[in-house]
Amino acid sequence: MTRVLLVAGKGGVGKTTVAAATALAAAREGLRTLVVSTDPAHSLTDALGLTGRTGQPREWRTAGDPLRVEAAPGHLDVLQIDTRARVDESWTTLRRTAGGLLAGAGVDPIVAEEIATVPGLEDVLSLLDVAAHAPGYDAVVVDCAPTAETLRLLALPEAVDRLVRRGLPVESRIMRLVAGQGLPPATVEALDALDDLCARLRSVRDLVSGPHAAVRLVTTPERVVLAETARARTTLALLGHHVEGVVVNRVAVGEQWPAALVARHREGLVAARDRFAALPVRHAPYADDEPVGAEALLALADVVLGGGDPLDLGAGRTALDIRDAGDRWLLDLPVPGASADDVDLAVTDDGALVVDLGPHRRVIELPAVLRRCEVEGASLDLTDGGQVLRVRFVPDEAQWSAGMTGTSGGS
Repeated sequence: MTRVLLVAGKGGVGKTTVAAATALAAAREGLRTLVVSTDPAHSLTDALGLTGRTGQPREWRTAGDPLRVEAAPGHLDVLQIDTRARVDESWTTLRRTAGGLLAGAGVDPIVAEEIATVPGLEDVLSLLDVAAHAPGYDAVVVDCAPTAETLRLLALPEAVDRLVRRGLPVESRIMRLVAGQGLPPATVEALDALDDLCARLRSVRDLVSGPHAAVRLVTTPERVVLAETARARTTLALLGHHVEGVVVNRVAVGEQWPAALVARHREGLVAARDRFAALPVRHAPYADDEPVGAEALLALADVVLGGGDPLDLGAGRTALDIRDAGDRWLLDLPVPGASADDVDLAVTDDGALVVDLGPHRRVIELPAVLRRCEVEGASLDLTDGGQVLRVRFVPDEAQWSAGMTGTSGGS
């Protein structure tokens, strides 16, 4: 199974450098590794020392296929994705025709318009390229876009999938499966494109949030940047992603730097370890020269990783947990660092729990047993695994009685 590491952080913190160093270290360990940039401001090949040389082909900047890094100590390929130039054909078809054709297939017109104009969906197609290439590698390291764009991209696959399932009636799906009976060919084509897109987005979601995937956060020892990094960690946990560690980059240490700067960065490093107490926190020193090329990047990797697993700094995994507590059911959702004022809950008519955390949302499909319950309350609780949003469900007697009656009558 391919291991996936997303390297994320605020723009300008050095995440591209950390991603490149991590990928080189993984290749050195004998892993067939792909390092990918989804950041529109591509600088991954610059960090690897592959551009700016006389005679260097332009294809290194935004190639359609991975290209080998010959200087790497092992198998390392690099891919920089031009999201605007590589818009998927199925999405182009769907976007061009969605407004009319999906409505003609029975999709609510408002939902059809939402599907056609989801902001940023073209950008999330870059993750489809990651999913397409991943099976050929032992490890994939993704140099992500800046934090806000990355959080939006990681939330989109689940949101679009639910939007489609909510808006497309079962009857229309069945009609299409039966040789498109009653549907014009163009409508069948649009529905096929929509189904294909959703299937691929689900595969992306599974790839980047599954048990073999993790996120490494890169920050700097500055208060504003640390605060944004902490919020990103909370949101990533809400969305179901495992954060395996934090790298505090560009820390001024040593007598060559002004004493005031060293003192401020020392305080920032202490603050980072306090903020992320449950996570491994590593730091990389500020350098006179930016690390460029395999040799310099591997030296950086040695400082940050300390000889450990390049793809796992060692944080324990936490996940959504549902359990029977006797007279009620409990649902625990990890939300490290969240405050009660930021969290809102709702249960939809079709049995989903909607959790809003500031501007971010996760929709959780509830199992059958919880769909026959009512929400008794919710709280932010501390557990052995950290802070969780604990939602308490109690049986809805009317629904449980109806369920029992139906069972008895059918036996």
